Amino acid sequence: MSSVPRGSKASSGARMLEAAGLPIRSAIEGLAWPAVPDKAGGSLLAMLWQMERSERFSQARLRSLQMVQLRTLLRHAAANVPFYADLWGGLGRERLGFDPAVDTLTPKRFSALPVVTREMIRGAGEAAFSKMVPRAHGSVQASLTAGTTGAPLHFRATGLTQLMWQAFTLRDHLWHRRDLTGKLATIRPMRGPRAETPDWGRTTSALCSTGPAVGLSMEHDIVEQASWLVEQDPHSLVTHPGNLYALAGWFSGHGVKLPLLHDIRTVSGRVAPEHRAACRAAFGRPLVDSYSTRELGYLALQCPRHERYHVQEEGVLLELLDDVGQPVPQGRPGRVVVTSLHNFAMPFVRYDTGDYAIAGAACDCGRGLAVLERIVGRGRNLMSMPDGTRRWPGCDLIHLDVVPGIRQHQFVQTALDRIELVLVADQPLSQADQESLATVVRACLGQGLEVAVVRVERLPYSADGRFDEFVNLLSH
Repeated sequence: MSSVPRGSKASSGARMLEAAGLPIRSAIEGLAWPAVPDKAGGSLLAMLWQMERSERFSQARLRSLQMVQLRTLLRHAAANVPFYADLWGGLGRERLGFDPAVDTLTPKRFSALPVVTREMIRGAGEAAFSKMVPRAHGSVQASLTAGTTGAPLHFRATGLTQLMWQAFTLRDHLWHRRDLTGKLATIRPMRGPRAETPDWGRTTSALCSTGPAVGLSMEHDIVEQASWLVEQDPHSLVTHPGNLYALAGWFSGHGVKLPLLHDIRTVSGRVAPEHRAACRAAFGRPLVDSYSTRELGYLALQCPRHERYHVQEEGVLLELLDDVGQPVPQGRPGRVVVTSLHNFAMPFVRYDTGDYAIAGAACDCGRGLAVLERIVGRGRNLMSMPDGTRRWPGCDLIHLDVVPGIRQHQFVQTALDRIELVLVADQPLSQADQESLATVVRACLGQGLEVAVVRVERLPYSADGRFDEFVNLLSH
């Protein structure tokens, strides 16, 4: 692989060559190929070399390796994290069937450990932090989640967890054969209105030569975002699913194209079929999604061949459980419960993320990594029913195109028998339009519902830019 100096412009021939792999940045002046990375880049290459092989391992072999790593993590947590020492010690050997501090770990024994919630960890305060972190794990950084459902969660990470984040980011680039030498545009929540950097950021440029990056705050309205994208004409775009859907509607409606755009990624939100369809219609390219959380890092990456996801099992052990803590079968939504394998500063062991996902069958792409067929959403997005139960609203395929010019929509349940359909639309809605939309909503969500249609200038995003298509105010 050739290497392009940071900030330089690669020729089209170089881009074609580098699209087949990572354009490694050499740390030695005068040596372009074979490139010799610096110490941090060398560590990343070592991780990628191993992950390229482990992604082809069988599920049995992957689980065996996870147990080896988990045994070390659990022993560390039992000895150094007061929250887990009290939790597991209080349950005792009689309840767990083993002592996490000393006994050999098996999948059966691991599944005996209690599931912990965000509220439990937040309530533990500093007792959830490790009293000692291995020095080789690097510096400890304090951070916090965006507090999407209330108070933020304060958590800690290490240089090792950052290394894992970088490795999975580079794996994603490799899987989808991205041209890193092009311009990257991001539209996300930002501190300032705009940003411009000479490369794609430390996560990627620690190892690779990249093109420049530009950013725009998602506080700008869709017309401003679209105009900015036309001006920038990027090769790659990263934004949130709901925002991409609105952009796709604008570009399709105005017949405008982005000639160089070939890589479109979404983060921080649930991707529905209509998001993918709108992306293809507007830009002629597929949407590529990833699944991560701030406190846990990457959980799953989209398969290079399909729209399903592969769990990043070198970094996390991910379980899908029902309401009583039992594994759910393929095809049924389950609670996403995750254990981070490498965070010794603040272990997350069987941590209930609040998300729901559906497991899929083994993938024909040849990777042995576990499959998520779909990320369904968060528990707060369940619809409350009159009989006291809650269910998924199932509104992915709702056809609101009975009224032209609708750019974004959100369902808000304000009572057991009342739904508000909140819309961003190009023009005011007539009474006939509202009645047509209400009929579609009832057909999807329930015939007995009272439906109110509300037009707004823009729909709300959370502090971290997430957008909920269905909001249940009764569960807040």
